[in-house]
Amino acid sequence: MKQITLLSLIAFFLVLTPAFAKKETFKYPAFTIPAELKKNANAVVRLDEAEFTVHSRKSSSLTQKMVITILNKKGEVYASIPFGYSKFETLESLKITIYNSLGIVIKKVKESEIKDYSYSSAGELIGDSRFKIYEPVQKQYPYTIEYESVSDYKGLFVYPSWKAYPGYLIGVEKSIMKVIIPSEEKLRYKCINFKDSISTTTINDQNIYQWGIDSLPALKSEAYSTGVLSQSPQILLAPLDFEMDNYPGSLESWNSLGKWSAVLNQGRDQIPEEEQAHILELTKDCQTDIEKVKILYEYMQSKTRYVGIQLGIGGWQSFPAEMVSEKGYGDCKALSNYMKSLLKVVHIPSNYTLVKAGESNNLQHTDFVHSYFNHVILRVPLQKDTIWLECTSQKMPFGYLGTFTDDRDVLCVNDDGGELCHTPLYTIEQNQQIQNGTFTLLENGNAHAEISTVYTGIQYENIETLYHRSSVDDQKKFLYEEHINLPDFTINDYHFQEDKKQIPSSVLSVNLDVRNYASQTGDRLFIPLNKINRITYIPPKLENRLTDIRYIRSTEDKDSICFILPEGYKIESLPEEKIIESDFGYYQSNAELVDSKVYYIRIFRKNKNTFNASRYEEFRSFRKELAKADKASLVLKKITKS
Repeated sequence: MKQITLLSLIAFFLVLTPAFAKKETFKYPAFTIPAELKKNANAVVRLDEAEFTVHSRKSSSLTQKMVITILNKKGEVYASIPFGYSKFETLESLKITIYNSLGIVIKKVKESEIKDYSYSSAGELIGDSRFKIYEPVQKQYPYTIEYESVSDYKGLFVYPSWKAYPGYLIGVEKSIMKVIIPSEEKLRYKCINFKDSISTTTINDQNIYQWGIDSLPALKSEAYSTGVLSQSPQILLAPLDFEMDNYPGSLESWNSLGKWSAVLNQGRDQIPEEEQAHILELTKDCQTDIEKVKILYEYMQSKTRYVGIQLGIGGWQSFPAEMVSEKGYGDCKALSNYMKSLLKVVHIPSNYTLVKAGESNNLQHTDFVHSYFNHVILRVPLQKDTIWLECTSQKMPFGYLGTFTDDRDVLCVNDDGGELCHTPLYTIEQNQQIQNGTFTLLENGNAHAEISTVYTGIQYENIETLYHRSSVDDQKKFLYEEHINLPDFTINDYHFQEDKKQIPSSVLSVNLDVRNYASQTGDRLFIPLNKINRITYIPPKLENRLTDIRYIRSTEDKDSICFILPEGYKIESLPEEKIIESDFGYYQSNAELVDSKVYYIRIFRKNKNTFNASRYEEFRSFRKELAKADKASLVLKKITKS
């Protein structure tokens, strides 16, 4: 007898059951997803279809259909999609339908079940941007969720671009984008990781562009990766000319985008006369411009706090300096403009600067003019130096940007327009972690430790949490749970101090009792030489590394530890000097006995760099060597009395 398969049973019921025979009741069955798209996937995009229509420079619309099959609980991250709306964007319709694994409708979501939230970020309190989102509660996998939406825009200079992958661990069955634009308007686009052609036609004085892609297997996140966007097919879209809230502009060049930003902020740099007099009094004894900038920056920090204000065109336009002076708060735009206005009082020019802040530290596509930006800082070009100011933080050291905005292309705005500049790249000599410690070992393997660590440059941020936690309990929680890499210890005392220079530094000193630091076997003690700054991570073995290997920043760690040995023991084994030299990094460690004490010295440095994906196994071998070297132990043997 022939074996009856699940597929044949489904076919049988489709023929015999009238309800199934209706085409509209049977959509997106999960069993039709090709096996190669389910490999490594928690979800699969069945269809991502978008049509963007430009009616004029002041009006456009987007019609979308997104269908996603959720394969397991981890795939739920892709089940909820936010749909934004604001003064410039209206969500005309949103329809959500859920299907079971066979493709049968099990739920048509009611409007009352869709939640409505205000967009918010750290400190943002005032805004007219909102979003709607539905959070499905399904206990049986797989299931499929279908979104159908229509949005209208009043003026737009950031067109909705296309990218094939929503993220990692999701396959893509079909993704299509169409753009319809009047013939007299120009669509600008840039293809990235997309080799197929874009079809173009003209119908009734409208240019129609269309592209798409089929059958993309899920991508897995890779250690030291350049990110999912470096692998995803994508197309950036932008107009040549645009108009937002009656402010016309052009994306012909970075200079023209800068001009538009400058016009938005014209006349918003007035400081009240009383405050002007105060500013002049504050800076009257300054001998240099840099002294004036520092005094005014710290004055601004003491007087203001960050509050996000995103009302209408305010998403791009700063609030007047006079308002910030009166209220004492503002968002990144308003605070940067206020600082710029303070400097203007003492005749120091500066540049309102648009930046893409966050982990990704470069625009990547400077050959395509587009609004990549999400933050504003201030550039102060002095005669002998250029000072960069982060104006939203009350604690940031003067002239220091940190990992949020370091080493990336930015758009500096002046009265004549804009120009691309680059924020500071902090060097390996600046990004130091220098650790000195003494471990006094006891016969039972316990130890008393006193450790002092200096952090400079980017590594200053390693203990940034301490700077912002005022209570002792919160500070200790950070040290116990996140910072000190020892298995079982008690903090007897600790203190830290900051030096808020342009290249800032801090010092953390801790006094600890460590239980079972050394392991005891018979008459021997095994003492790990490096437990407090040990390299343990080895990237996993991969069949085929897809992305290049990237070090985002250059850093150097220097450790110097003195071990005071317990009485009644002698050294049986002392590790030899270890040097690992590669373009992936440099490592050196050495242990030396001097007057019953062992001095352990360790250096590890790596330089900002990108390495070809083909060298991944070589990179893994390097990391294995590092991990092995950091496991080195000193072996003591108990002295037997004759």
